[in-house]
Amino acid sequence: MLKSVFKLPSYLYGLVDQAIISLSNFLLSILILRFLGIEIFGVFSFFWIFIMFMNSVQLSYIISPMLTNAPKQKNSNINYFYGGIFLQQLVFSLIIFFLIFFILKNFGKHISSYPIANYYLSFSLLIFITQLHNFLRRLLYSKKLYIRVIISDFISYLSLIAFIIYLEHLNKLDLGIIFWSIVIFFSIGSIIILPIVFSLNYKLSNISQSIRENWNISKWMLLTSLAQFFSGNLWVINAGIILGPFVLGIIRACQTLLGITNLILQSLENFIPGETSKKFISGSFKEMNIYLKKFALKGFLAVSSITFFIIIFSEFLLKMFYGADVASHYQVLMFISLTFPLAFIHFPFVYGLRTLGKTKPIFISFLLSSIFAIVGSKFIISYFEIKGVIAGLLFSNIIIASYTYYGYRYYLKKEKL
Repeated sequence: MLKSVFKLPSYLYGLVDQAIISLSNFLLSILILRFLGIEIFGVFSFFWIFIMFMNSVQLSYIISPMLTNAPKQKNSNINYFYGGIFLQQLVFSLIIFFLIFFILKNFGKHISSYPIANYYLSFSLLIFITQLHNFLRRLLYSKKLYIRVIISDFISYLSLIAFIIYLEHLNKLDLGIIFWSIVIFFSIGSIIILPIVFSLNYKLSNISQSIRENWNISKWMLLTSLAQFFSGNLWVINAGIILGPFVLGIIRACQTLLGITNLILQSLENFIPGETSKKFISGSFKEMNIYLKKFALKGFLAVSSITFFIIIFSEFLLKMFYGADVASHYQVLMFISLTFPLAFIHFPFVYGLRTLGKTKPIFISFLLSSIFAIVGSKFIISYFEIKGVIAGLLFSNIIIASYTYYGYRYYLKKEKL
């Protein structure tokens, strides 16, 4: 009886959990900027871009294929499928940990003017822990164990934020301690939900089968993540290298303020791929397409309304959260907010292509965008400075949305829809 009283639609659990994450990350950025200053926040952002890159690789290589393929599994096989994917994730995370540890320790001083070599151990562990935590969260979502995820995230983020405030009160806060704090509290969050792996089944034949099933989808998506890194993040990285950590801090502060967009987009990633697959399996290509059309229309209206609000109140929002110094750059927030609806446009096409196993067009869209970034970002940023960064981000999203639409339309025409 009690369980039925608290039973909610699955998307609401996702919204609650993503609200915890997005609001916590937003608050974390405010605390770092306010306590340590905009330049240190710029250095922190430089590191965080590469964490987001690794999370993107994980999402495309392991998590998204898992969420798409899980509804296709028989009940008798599902725990073997999950077990195989978990072991794949564990090996992948260990390889990434040792690779980053070796590179930063031995070559960190030569990579850039940012002090990345000072944090080789904490940063390597941070990536390993966040990878593990992300996987366990999405595994629980796939098994519809939403409450455990919410509890884990609430404890992790609340404890982290409280600890950072406490350290600032003691006047002992610095960037290195922030990294170690993230490692500690994300480890606690992972331990809370780790028992799920003991309910899975492990058998060599199923492990290889799970990897093969995921690879059919992830082979292009993995290359897409690499292309995506250069597509969008290269503009921000080059801004940090060419224009310095202060400008990088301004750009990342504005992007972090748009964290509400992650609340929506990441929540969609938890449920829409699975729902799209169900529509395709239970119905047809046509039923899937109708579902994606409705999703696209409702979603675009929602994100456009949020973007309009942010543009109107951009100066007020920056001043309220970051202070007058950052608020003087409110036009940056106004134009960067336009990337939100542009980024959303390609999601329905991506979900449709992934369900069909036709992920090559997704890769090509990001490849074209990344070529544009590689060829033009340094020149455009050097000549136009921060205006060039914003223009590059906007045009990159236009390229991606245009080509994914073309790819999806191609398969619609093949089905004569």
